[in-house]
Amino acid sequence: MEQPLVTAGAPAAAADVAVVACHGRGATAQGMVNLLEPIYRHGVAFLAPQAHRGSWYPRSATAPRAANEPALSSSVESVGAALESACDIGIPAERTVLVGFSQGASVVAEFVRRQPGRYGGVFLLSGGMPGGPEDDRSVRGKLEGAPAFVGYGADDSRIDLERVAETGRALEDAGAEVTERRYPGVGHEVTDDEFEAIGALLESLSS
Repeated sequence: MEQPLVTAGAPAAAADVAVVACHGRGATAQGMVNLLEPIYRHGVAFLAPQAHRGSWYPRSATAPRAANEPALSSSVESVGAALESACDIGIPAERTVLVGFSQGASVVAEFVRRQPGRYGGVFLLSGGMPGGPEDDRSVRGKLEGAPAFVGYGADDSRIDLERVAETGRALEDAGAEVTERRYPGVGHEVTDDEFEAIGALLESLSS
């Protein structure tokens, strides 16, 4: 919560849609903003929280949730603070899209699990819900038809592919409209198809 919030895209006065974007482990908020340049659109503001020393939580996403506390809860609060910043410039949750890559996707998934609602969209790129076998990974409420996208490479050795697919099912069970795409021959990366999917949703929210 003490880390900076990097902003980019449309200035506050001209923005009517927001993207809250969470970077992966070892990366930076500025790097995430740079990564998302292909989806820059008129009227879209980008808000990217920064993880302490580049890591949202210390252990793997499949470790027991308690093993990643208190960092995991602090990371979830950072997403909430970014949403509040979007609200402060007049952009409500239903026009705010949550995007996370890798460990950042796990943080976004955990935020949505704890604080479900009607968001503009949820994009989990190469990451899934954190928690161990004994942890409840169901969403604590309804997502009210929010569009959700779960994308991952079939050859990604850095994540638990079944966990990512399971996360998609959890979002669907909570009422999200889920699109799941598994990309053959793709490793730990963001694909052009994923950029196109995010861009299409942003255009629909802006219209």
